[in-house]
Amino acid sequence: MGSATILEVAQAAGVGIGTVSRVINHPDTVKSATAQAVHKAMAGLGYTPPTPDKRRGRRIGQVYPRKAPANLLLLIVGEQGLRWMLSMAPIYSAVIDGIEKGAAAHGMNMLVRQTSNWNDLTAVVEDSTARGAILFGSHEPLGLPPGVLQRKPAVWVMGSPEHFSGDHVQPDHTKIGVLAAEYLRQRKHLHCAYLGSSEGTPQFHIGYRATAFRWAMENAGGSVDMLVNPAMVINDKDHNAPNEPLIAKLLQRLVGLKPRPSALMLEADMLAPVTYRLLQSHGVVPQKDITIVTCNNEQPYLLSLYPRPVVIDLQALSIGKRAVDQLLWRSENPREPSVRVMVEPALVEPGVNGHAVPAARHNGH
Repeated sequence: MGSATILEVAQAAGVGIGTVSRVINHPDTVKSATAQAVHKAMAGLGYTPPTPDKRRGRRIGQVYPRKAPANLLLLIVGEQGLRWMLSMAPIYSAVIDGIEKGAAAHGMNMLVRQTSNWNDLTAVVEDSTARGAILFGSHEPLGLPPGVLQRKPAVWVMGSPEHFSGDHVQPDHTKIGVLAAEYLRQRKHLHCAYLGSSEGTPQFHIGYRATAFRWAMENAGGSVDMLVNPAMVINDKDHNAPNEPLIAKLLQRLVGLKPRPSALMLEADMLAPVTYRLLQSHGVVPQKDITIVTCNNEQPYLLSLYPRPVVIDLQALSIGKRAVDQLLWRSENPREPSVRVMVEPALVEPGVNGHAVPAARHNGH
């Protein structure tokens, strides 16, 4: 397979990646006009669907003498759905890309389904011929997970599942906060601030970035002004955007602090463009008057920023691939206790190396 991904094919054809998957694996279930658009997009991008034996150059529709590849079921769980992920959450799109690449590396097809409740999920998983399911979403549906998720291999990736008791693959949010604090301490920043939604809870794992950042700075003799509010991000089925009026009030407070913090950590890249603009409106120049560290490495939010901030890269591709590896491990070790796999972040310092510097190693079994 070339450098193009199934996400790029879907976007070029104007369809979802589930439709692209059906065109490849079950073409009889797709309208001919839609299939033509997908094939045109694949040809234009040079995309070749993964097969168990890429060296033989096998094509869609060719009869294989060997056993057909296994399927991997990717379940998009929750109200937002796949379209929301692709258009409003760049980090989630990158994780899906990693899942696709991980499935291809193991010779598997990726089947994509969406569900907003546990009942629909039960039917999808029980009827599936997939080797197992990767569940992907910010939050769980209401109620308790169905028993099918204990009978069949299942892994949750990203998000903050509270009741799902299976394996969970996510960024190491605590290490993200510690890594940001270590970077700033090394540069003599001891009076810092944090801008985000809240500190960590079982329902909001991202908040452990804030908790760890504050702990690491205070443990080193520094201080952190916590500019946090649960309404920081407008997040629903139609939005995923910063709450600019609220951020404006918090940054006005930051600018008025005496002494003013010399560094600011942002919960996510989404907050960076509005933060840059509002600080500049107060005559505070980012990366000159105040050092900014942000998280996720979502390029759509970062490309317009100058000077570029220091970024803690979540390693989204690695998270996606690791979810596939974990699912395969679980299918071979069904009786082992559930595990939480936390993928280490890396630091990107523009103007020094321009590349991610690994923080340490991956945690897991």
